[in-house]
Amino acid sequence: MRGSPGGRHGGAGGRGGGGGDQTAVIPFTISDAVQVSAGRDHVFVLHHDGTVTGYGYNGDGRATPPAGLFGVTAVAAGIYDSLALKGDGTVAAWGYGGAGLTNVPAGLQGVVAVAAGGFHNLALLRGGGVAGWGYNANGRSTAPAGLGGVVAITAGRDHSVALKKDGTVVAWGQNDAGQTNVPAGLSHVTAISAGNAHTLALKSDGTVVAWGSDSQGQCDVPAGLTGGDGGFRRERLQSGT
Repeated sequence: MRGSPGGRHGGAGGRGGGGGDQTAVIPFTISDAVQVSAGRDHVFVLHHDGTVTGYGYNGDGRATPPAGLFGVTAVAAGIYDSLALKGDGTVAAWGYGGAGLTNVPAGLQGVVAVAAGGFHNLALLRGGGVAGWGYNANGRSTAPAGLGGVVAITAGRDHSVALKKDGTVVAWGQNDAGQTNVPAGLSHVTAISAGNAHTLALKSDGTVVAWGSDSQGQCDVPAGLTGGDGGFRRERLQSGT
């Protein structure tokens, strides 16, 4: 059993269960959060002062930030590990270290965003390039040659997705459910998000496009979903059409 939930650097601990199950109590005193990130079974909160709090399942220390971590500008909770982007453009990683998950590439700097996937991680570089590390089956942690002009990244369980400044999307990695088959003609995208084996894109006109696994209806954008000035209109595109 790890210790009880502590301060912002104390991370998570709490009740230990059979088989090494370690679950933390939600630190309900948090009132200055500026960002949250949820992994499969742990959560991180970024505070206004650049420190972080973690809670949830703490296997391999994934919910416990390294002692002395500060100056953080963004956090990303993956399935088995956690990432923190610091104000100086460097990245800290902790949690399960298998497959090189927590082995941040030596000399990695100039990072402006991070994304944590299943067994791989991504970093968006200041110049619009993408760096990756961890398990590389199906090339999930290796950005396509020549990829540039990227403004946002997201990592699924086994695939990776990048949004380019021209509003187009590039995806790579495992494609067993079509999660990297970006629909032909997809453009004017402003945001992306990768799930377990599916991908979502928000367009500038308020529509949402989904592709990949639809086993639980995760690609069926609800009819009548509204929000924003023009609302969200239901748009379900088959990949390649």
